[in-house]
Amino acid sequence: MTHSFDDALTLTVAEAAEGRVRYAGVTPQAYQNMIGPFGGVSAALLAQGMMRSARDGLKLVSITTDFMTGMKDGPYSLSTICHRAGRSTEFWAANIQQADASSPALRATAVFGERRETVEWTEGEMPDAPPPEACEAFVPPRPWAEHIAIRPCINADIFNATSTRNALWVKFTDARPLDDVALVCLADTPTPRVFFIVHGFTVLSTISMTVYLHASDADLAEAGSDWVMIEANAGRGGGGFYDQHARIWSRSGKLLATTQQMVWYKAEKV
Repeated sequence: MTHSFDDALTLTVAEAAEGRVRYAGVTPQAYQNMIGPFGGVSAALLAQGMMRSARDGLKLVSITTDFMTGMKDGPYSLSTICHRAGRSTEFWAANIQQADASSPALRATAVFGERRETVEWTEGEMPDAPPPEACEAFVPPRPWAEHIAIRPCINADIFNATSTRNALWVKFTDARPLDDVALVCLADTPTPRVFFIVHGFTVLSTISMTVYLHASDADLAEAGSDWVMIEANAGRGGGGFYDQHARIWSRSGKLLATTQQMVWYKAEKV
């Protein structure tokens, strides 16, 4: 039986030429959010399309997704184009377009490259926190949350928070091995930073998210389908926008990915 996440990323080649591919798909229902699919799944869709289009042997290094409007229910076209192909890197762009829409719902750019043996280092360490088994579940009232388990472990109470820094354990509810598209999806799970400032809920929307992927194949194999920790904080908010910076750690303390967002919000100054 296919995992619900892989079902959501189903794409069929509709047209292919040198350096460009157009795929056909249907908006996934299992991962719906307030307006359209959960942003992490939408970004993973674009990542999946570009990964299938890129040259064999190249790994996804980074992806930036712009969320221009929510995807509507029904069919869509996902188009990819290679802007440059070098010996060890490729630069791709993609968008998702739906019938009768005057502009794409989402667009993305991605960098692919050959991973090779080089000097390695990690700055900082995974935060000390209770293990996921000792943390309470948080289930947002949205369909996507039935498929992604969340257990806050640091600064879990938004109503009494003193900063935007917090951390949570996440994984797919039904076991699924971690890979690059899964990391792109899970990067969008942190609680919105503005909730920690207003000590409640407010209208908001992620407008852009970048994910930098650091995990090796060995790191992903070690992580398996286990929990990963995401620590996140904001740099500054104001004028209707704030940023978010996050790091994704395996349970063993390997830094798997880093990610940044810019978020539009509507909380007015008191």
